[in-house]
Amino acid sequence: MKLLSKVMLYTFSKVAKRYKNAFEKDLEYADQRNNQLLMDIIRKNIGTVYGKKYGFQSIDSPQKFKDSVPLTVYDDYKCYIERMAEGKDNILTSEKVEYFGTSSGTTGSQKLIPTTESSRKSISAYMGLLTQGVLCENLSKSWSYGRGLNLMNMTVSGKTQGGITISAGTAGGMRSMEKMIPYIWTSPVEILKHDGKADINYIHLLFALMEKDLMYIGAPFISSVLDLLRCLENKWPDLVKDIELGTINSRIELDEELRNKLQKKIRPNPKRASELKKEFTSGIEHIVTRIWPKFAFIWSVAGAGFKVYHEKVKKYISDIPVYNGAYAATEGLIGIELELGKAIYVAAPNSVYYEFIRIDESDNQKIPTYSIDELKVGEKYEVVITNRAGFYRYRLGDVVKVTGYRGKSPELEFLYRKNQLINIYSEKTSEQAIHQAIVETFKDLRVELVDYTVMADINVSPGRYVFFVEVNDADSLDKLEVEKILESKLCIANPRYDHFRKVMKISHASLELLKPQTFNSFKNLLLSNGASRNQVKIPRVVSKDYLVEFLKSNTYKKSEELCTL
Repeated sequence: MKLLSKVMLYTFSKVAKRYKNAFEKDLEYADQRNNQLLMDIIRKNIGTVYGKKYGFQSIDSPQKFKDSVPLTVYDDYKCYIERMAEGKDNILTSEKVEYFGTSSGTTGSQKLIPTTESSRKSISAYMGLLTQGVLCENLSKSWSYGRGLNLMNMTVSGKTQGGITISAGTAGGMRSMEKMIPYIWTSPVEILKHDGKADINYIHLLFALMEKDLMYIGAPFISSVLDLLRCLENKWPDLVKDIELGTINSRIELDEELRNKLQKKIRPNPKRASELKKEFTSGIEHIVTRIWPKFAFIWSVAGAGFKVYHEKVKKYISDIPVYNGAYAATEGLIGIELELGKAIYVAAPNSVYYEFIRIDESDNQKIPTYSIDELKVGEKYEVVITNRAGFYRYRLGDVVKVTGYRGKSPELEFLYRKNQLINIYSEKTSEQAIHQAIVETFKDLRVELVDYTVMADINVSPGRYVFFVEVNDADSLDKLEVEKILESKLCIANPRYDHFRKVMKISHASLELLKPQTFNSFKNLLLSNGASRNQVKIPRVVSKDYLVEFLKSNTYKKSEELCTL
């Protein structure tokens, strides 16, 4: 199988390089390609319920589309999606719905997003071929056509009343390529399909460690990679022993049927176990390239609010590049990173039809939108998309900054989601500003930050920000000192916050230190309340009562305080 895998990956890489070259040429005509995509979508859906309501028959230009069809949010589609979920056709799209993708459920209630064959294939081409082409070009010297460790899963969440599958958007794409999985990834299909209780990371690592030529690790978010590598650091003795004996440790939580299936795929390998033990006993620093000599990259979103995890991953990977890949949502693919590690994404003109709303105009009664050729470098915009699966002029809720142009397509930096702003008195503090303030605070204090989130507390007057923070050495901190530094950093990160503090419209920020492992438990809480394992992430702003109460119940008491209780 190893030879067949190499041949398949070699062939795939050749096709990917050609696809990437074609994409680069398309960027020279990005505005034309994007307008053509819109007109193709309109013509294809003239006969739908939505198309008839908004006169798709008479729409013959992007401007007429904007004049005829309103800007939308998810709630505008609920009644249509209910009918589609019952199995009714030709509602939002003329295509059959293959499955309903789910949003992450981290920052709001889960949404059902229709996915059709054409929308799935479009995203798959960009996520598979184009990103592979970018990697081949950038990493030509270290490219070995090896398999990778993929931390995503392909589980099905359920079915609608009409029998249509519900799953995370990424899971739907993976199911369509199930037969290829053994040739491109090390983890068995059985573990990728498993949705019950199991120590998933341990099993991922067990099979990846048996593959000396592993080339990369892929995950939706770099926080998942950090969890995996911490598992490696803590459990390597058990993993090495299992590889030596060809077993799965009895302490690892697996149902019996799954354990038996996985056990059949494992053979004793004392030689590999000896190699691994030698490296692990030499220390965990930069362990990844020592246990996998051909390791070339990590494929995971690591920008914006994920930078705090990326810094911690460096301990294990040295200078291995992290490729952000794509800027995508369940609703559609927005852009592709063409330069490794920069977290700057080039809009993909044949993926979705783009419109952009200037941030300073986003609350106007009549909101103007701008096409991809009308944007100003340096300006911030809210993203609006029309996709191939029935969403028209859909306000995604993401805010981006235009950093430049590649050909005629804008280069976008993701900044924050609109619902992840804190806004007590029109100060509008972004996720980016929160991240800057919190990271710089603990850098100055020389204390390792584990994770954080923040809430707007309006139960006091004036309102205030409450930071929930987990660190590695809480006992060493003076809470009042931290709050003072954090307050000053916030004022620098957001001058509007500084202004409203000075005129006493916002109270002084408050800090709540959390017990060790609180954010691990927080993730599990999100999962138990419907968040997708593929998409779960720590929200930087919390407002839901059950999440706030959980955090408050896990506040840290300093050792001297405990002695006086």
